[in-house]
Amino acid sequence: MFRTAALAGLMALALGPAPNQSRRISLEAADCSRINMMFGDYEVARAVQHGTVPVSAGTLELRPEFNGGVKIERGSGSAYDITACIGAGGRTLAEAQAAVDNVKLVIDGSRVHLTGTADSTSRIRSWSVQLIVTAPDGANIDAETTNGPISVSGVSGTLALRASNGPIAMEDVNGDVRARASNGPITVEGSRGRFDIETANGPIDVRLDGRRWDGRLDARAANGPLTVSVPADYQSGVEISSAYHSPWSCRVAACQSGTKDWDERSRSLRIGGDPIVVRLSTVNGPVTVPER
Repeated sequence: MFRTAALAGLMALALGPAPNQSRRISLEAADCSRINMMFGDYEVARAVQHGTVPVSAGTLELRPEFNGGVKIERGSGSAYDITACIGAGGRTLAEAQAAVDNVKLVIDGSRVHLTGTADSTSRIRSWSVQLIVTAPDGANIDAETTNGPISVSGVSGTLALRASNGPIAMEDVNGDVRARASNGPITVEGSRGRFDIETANGPIDVRLDGRRWDGRLDARAANGPLTVSVPADYQSGVEISSAYHSPWSCRVAACQSGTKDWDERSRSLRIGGDPIVVRLSTVNGPVTVPER
């Protein structure tokens, strides 16, 4: 019950980043006010920590631990700016504050993680840490969450994203992206990049912007629905496929003019010209192509 309350509070958040213990940590940075942390009827305490990691340090590894989320936004300069938004709920405010003060963010080279969470969980009923990261162009980031979301907006670079029991959302992202979600959805909105996306027991929602995709997009859902939004005048080649037993709802003109290939084992629809640069598929899930 208590973990469920924590997760409910977590999923409503906007997310937040991480500080640094091997370097000096500022406790006054970043805007965590946009994150709404609620833990049922418990008293809530907050803390903010802040740090930076130079891009030259290598791949930025973000590990917010259990009940932690990551939000990555476009930044500038030659360093990642990281803010950790820490929240905890307790029976009393003093209990919650003591637990929050126990949680520390550590930056070990280019790895960002937490200490004190194991102790805090025995002293409080609910907690979460949200990492907000601003990343310059050419970023190289590896982020992994459990029971928490990952959100990326306006970033270019190399991204490896993994979420267990949490969603992954990407908007206007460019570069080499590998995203995996287990028991959670993945959403993509944009027009460029080289994407390799896969969900297990979760949906995929793709919104194609503009008139063409610059790069390549491959997305596969296992045991989850697939929703694809395609502009009426889209020119890039798009292939949507499913198992034969998957139901389809396709309300755009392309469903009539596109090339269909339905047999006893699979169904596929091709939209636009060659070559095919967007390939989307589902196994054991319905397909929806809505009007725009």
